[in-house]
Amino acid sequence: MKYGSAKLAFDADDAPTDLRSFLGEGTDINGEVKFTEIIRVDAGVSGTITSDSGSLLIMEKGRVKASIQAAIVEVSGVVEGTITAKTSVKIHSTGRVYGDIHTPVLIIDLGAVFDGKCNMINSKDQAMRPSKIEQKPVEQKLVELIPVEPKALPDPKPGDR
Repeated sequence: MKYGSAKLAFDADDAPTDLRSFLGEGTDINGEVKFTEIIRVDAGVSGTITSDSGSLLIMEKGRVKASIQAAIVEVSGVVEGTITAKTSVKIHSTGRVYGDIHTPVLIIDLGAVFDGKCNMINSKDQAMRPSKIEQKPVEQKLVELIPVEPKALPDPKPGDR
């Protein structure tokens, strides 16, 4: 990938296309990271990473231990924590995600690792989902068991297989 532009795995009409922020190798950040366009992470980040409409690219050397909220998240490095993406999450073949993912679209390349739960219901699906069914207690009925003598089964005939 060239510095300064990014090709995203998921095409979205309103997705940002210019790389505006870069956290390089050898950098460690503890706290809160907020961004608006595209941010590339080759660093260590702990805490929270948030963006309303931006794309987060965690490269092979990126190590993130954080709660993540963004429009698009792509992982080639390691993420420990919850990922919430409005549009999509892609875990590349070198990517490792240890935590839950909430997104309408999840793409996992061959060789990638995902250890967690995924919730893929978006707002449209949530509206169409039936409301909780009213649960009523079930009447319990007693069943009387009658003892039965066991019978021996006949030996199989040589041709009955």
